[in-house]
Amino acid sequence: MVDDLRSWLISRNYNQANILLDLMLNLNEGKTRKDDITPSALHEVTQALWLISAMENGLYIDDPESVMSLIFCHDLGEDFNLKPSYIEQYLNDNGIKSNYKIKQLKLSFDAISKKYGKNGDLRHAHDYAYYQTVAKDKNASVAKMFDRAHNIMTLIGVKDIKNMHDYTAKTLQLQEDYIPTASALFPNQALLYEIMEEVIKKEIKVSRFHTVNTGKKLPNDDELCYSMPNNIFKDMPSGLHPLIVPAERIRKIYPDTHMQDNLEQIVEIEYPVNDNSNDDKNEPIA
Repeated sequence: MVDDLRSWLISRNYNQANILLDLMLNLNEGKTRKDDITPSALHEVTQALWLISAMENGLYIDDPESVMSLIFCHDLGEDFNLKPSYIEQYLNDNGIKSNYKIKQLKLSFDAISKKYGKNGDLRHAHDYAYYQTVAKDKNASVAKMFDRAHNIMTLIGVKDIKNMHDYTAKTLQLQEDYIPTASALFPNQALLYEIMEEVIKKEIKVSRFHTVNTGKKLPNDDELCYSMPNNIFKDMPSGLHPLIVPAERIRKIYPDTHMQDNLEQIVEIEYPVNDNSNDDKNEPIA
């Protein structure tokens, strides 16, 4: 996967992004995500592949290499206490001279870094202020959408139900102003913001099959794929798909509740059938 990603970067002469990919991989070698299973670097690599899917399906991004670069380094400030000056020096040491693009990368890196160091002080009074800062940066505003989408996709098995409710509710509220702010400042990227907002909402809908049990059937993989926007995530492997991954985690955690084969028996026992009922049907996620 990494080799294919690197080949794609080289084919487009994305030297800056390729160098930062190496930095991120080296720093995260042997490390895992909060589930203590998933390799840490899969977080950034998945987002990069999603970005490629968006680009190849015609979604406009003003400076795709800079967004790709930021995807690779966006967590290095908080996780490893790296500052913008370090990013610049690392690029210099690897053959890229300081230029306008690096200057902009440093600004975007600073905007997206919530704090420097795991024990560092938060740099904003609250999440809303942080999100508005990110929304006002052309490249950080795109990278953050992919970052949040991947975090939502991987909530199950990492956060408990209470924290999942809190995280997803905050996400929906924060995006109410984030999307209009970013879209007004960078109108050429507005469609991408809107589509990623829709993807995140669909991820949250899938996560609710884990956090609440109404007896409604979890849609199958084909239904989940069909519900996605037409111009992103086409032909995405199921192991990287933003809706299939959380759905598979749910099926493994709660098979008796959410597997289709068992649904009729559960409904029959817990929810007696009323032929005259006008309740909503179990439709795929819209």
